[in-house]
Amino acid sequence: MTKDELNEVLKKDGMYLSSVYDGTFNDVFYVLNEDCVVVEFDGVDFIFSRDYIQGYGKKIVAALIEYVNTPIEERKPKPQLYNIIIAEDTLRISPYLTAWRKVNKLGEHFVTDVARQQDLLHNNNFKFTDEEIEDLKSKVNEKQKQIIDIGTVKIEETMPTRVDIEEAENDN
Repeated sequence: MTKDELNEVLKKDGMYLSSVYDGTFNDVFYVLNEDCVVVEFDGVDFIFSRDYIQGYGKKIVAALIEYVNTPIEERKPKPQLYNIIIAEDTLRISPYLTAWRKVNKLGEHFVTDVARQQDLLHNNNFKFTDEEIEDLKSKVNEKQKQIIDIGTVKIEETMPTRVDIEEAENDN
């Protein structure tokens, strides 16, 4: 479980991980609410505050246990990933998109016009971090930089697949 995932669970009960002691650099972490520390994990034991009025639901305790059992490196927030889509068939006649793709670990890139939605979501060669986008932009001309800016789409905002569209149409 990542820090962000645990914070989502905690947020429902008005709690959050400490920004300093959050368990991403060592085992120690604190869970806070707006008034005080409500849970402390010292690397061995959980210390629950008796002063916390709302109490600790089963979901909170289960999430804390899962977080403790997650290796420290996997707790760290994952970077936001993006696709860089240059063009798409607005009539959806063709299943292919035009998008930037990474070639290899040497930082080479190219544009392909045979990318499918499935590729954008599941093939890491089509996924770019902020740093990779900046690196790509440093290698192209001004017009291409503008196109990259326009075509950059967060992965979770990427258009739905044909299966999603067909399922939505069947539900209606």
